[in-house]
Amino acid sequence: MAGRAAAVCPVGRATPTETARDPRAPRTEHSMHASDIAGPLVVVDRSTPALDAIRLIADQDLLGLVIAEHDGHPSAVVSSIDVTRYMLPGYLLDDLSLANTLGADGVEDLRLGMEGRTLGDLVDDDSVAVRRVLVVPADAGLVEVAARMVDAGTQVALVHDPSRDEPVFVTLPGLLDALVGRWDARS
Repeated sequence: MAGRAAAVCPVGRATPTETARDPRAPRTEHSMHASDIAGPLVVVDRSTPALDAIRLIADQDLLGLVIAEHDGHPSAVVSSIDVTRYMLPGYLLDDLSLANTLGADGVEDLRLGMEGRTLGDLVDDDSVAVRRVLVVPADAGLVEVAARMVDAGTQVALVHDPSRDEPVFVTLPGLLDALVGRWDARS
């Protein structure tokens, strides 16, 4: 696997509209914020070979990938199912009965079909659902982060935290874990 495929890239600046929040929103000193549940994720760049990305997903049991532009700014999120969709020939998806006829040679054909392709090709493919990276403020509460993630239809949010050198993210499983933890702590 190429070394850059698993590298965490530096984050660019978030625009004010990406991190705007309602200043009237109540805050309590015991609130949990996005920065409290954020952590690093693998960030790959557009030039990452698609085969390396598939291997990374398989080796690390990832549900998706964060893709950075050439400047290192995380710009897109693609789910593992969409990476898999990109790997499969369109005719198989049009007629699922053909999938069972390929056998062992079909597995090798999938690999050969991905040779020379990059994540940039995947991002530019109109048949693949690629989502823009959602940016949330470091002090956003759990409910706010949940609402923003649902609104954006994404399972990953970049936390805008100028105090950190490397990008950190909130994942939907991490967010739900924090919510359940808060519920359990109150019962």
